[in-house]
Amino acid sequence: MTYTMIKKSKTLEKTNDDYLSRDELIIKAQLESWIYDVKKKADLEHRLQKAFENSKSHTQSLSQM
Repeated sequence: MTYTMIKKSKTLEKTNDDYLSRDELIIKAQLESWIYDVKKKADLEHRLQKAFENSKSHTQSLSQM
């Protein structure tokens, strides 16, 4: 009985997306996509910078030998 009441109450809850129009949902999805792309690009740039620093350090240590 308790399970049924919990399940029913959860299905009655509204999420924020339930109150958005179709256009707003499209805009929200696009913004989320852009945010993901920016974060991915920032991560790639950070990894590239680290790789460059490591290769520069490695080159310096080889030239000292």
